[in-house]
Amino acid sequence: MGQIGHTGQMSRMTVAEAKNHFSDVLRRAEYGGERVVVERHGKPVAAIVSTEDLRQLEAAEQAGDLRDARAALAEAKERGTIPLDTVLRKHGLAHLLVPPERPVRRPHAEKSRPALKRPRKPSRNQRQR
Repeated sequence: MGQIGHTGQMSRMTVAEAKNHFSDVLRRAEYGGERVVVERHGKPVAAIVSTEDLRQLEAAEQAGDLRDARAALAEAKERGTIPLDTVLRKHGLAHLLVPPERPVRRPHAEKSRPALKRPRKPSRNQRQR
C-alpha cells in the first residue's frame, strides 16, 4: 500500500499546476506522505495531505483544545463565573436575551350552572285576551 504519514517532504505549486496534475498530487500525498502547499499569486491558500496526516493534525488540535478547556474550568473554579445575562446587559446586548417563557394560561373549567329559566313573554294572542 505504500508509506503512511508525513515523510518530511513538502512541496509548493500553483493552483493551475495542482489542477493540471491533481491525480499525481493526490498519489504523492496518499502513498508518499508528501504535503503539497497550493499557492495563488504566491500566497498559500490550501494544503493537500494524506488522511493519516489529517488524523494526526486533528488529534493534536483536540489535545490542545482539551488542555485549554481544562485550564478554563480551573480558572472558573478559582475565580468564579459571571452569568450570561449580566455580561450581555453590561455590554449593551440585553436585546439578545431570550425573554422568560410566560406560563400558559388555561381557561378555568367553568362550573356547570343550572340554566336560569326566564319567564316567557306572553304571546300576542295571550296579551289580547
